[in-house]
Amino acid sequence: MSSFAASSALENRLLSALPFEIYQKLAAHLEPVMLSPQQILHPIGEGIAYVYFPIRSLVSLTTLLSNGSMLEVGLVGRNGFVGASVVLGRRESVQQAIVQVGDSAFRLPIEQLLIEFEQSPALQSLLLEYVQVLLLQTSQLAACHRFHHIRERLARQLLLIQSALSIDEFTLTHEALAQMLGTRRSGVTVAIGELTQLGAIQCSRGRISIVQPQVLESISCECFAVIREECNRFNYRHPRSR
Repeated sequence: MSSFAASSALENRLLSALPFEIYQKLAAHLEPVMLSPQQILHPIGEGIAYVYFPIRSLVSLTTLLSNGSMLEVGLVGRNGFVGASVVLGRRESVQQAIVQVGDSAFRLPIEQLLIEFEQSPALQSLLLEYVQVLLLQTSQLAACHRFHHIRERLARQLLLIQSALSIDEFTLTHEALAQMLGTRRSGVTVAIGELTQLGAIQCSRGRISIVQPQVLESISCECFAVIREECNRFNYRHPRSR
């Protein structure tokens, strides 16, 4: 991997948190890729060949019902990786991983990850702790989808996206947001209009800008604060030696 690609890979906070020697071993096998919106990285029930470390892309972890309904149960940006089930011994995807914001990422063959995972207690500790973050996120989102109003959930979702991408403006259609929230597009359109009127966001031609995050936080249900607290607890306690 070139020095430029190596520096780009370190924009992923999980890779950046790895001990230097472990990162060097994995970096030799990291491949830069461009992800496209609605690209399915891991279909449910199929074998996982690669794990993905997003840089400027955003990936939803979703569950599917037999009637075709989809619901997001996890969100992965530059703070994590896609394919976490492999470190628990499951090589088939139990969730569908679908790209919501297309952009850069790095992928790694799972065999290379598992070789280092089995040999490195530091890597085991880091990745398993990240799995705990995902599990907390999954349980909190399940409760959120069941009990909270669409406007509260949308505010929570936009804050999670902002945190996952570390940017205030991104491209995301109403249809994609409806897919992530498990609701109708019309409901998302109404909620976006309400958040716009309150001055929290601006929206134009699929571009959403978060103007006043503090207003979004005041509207959001408590789920954003719970997920953020768990991420901050983890954030990221194994700094890489430079």
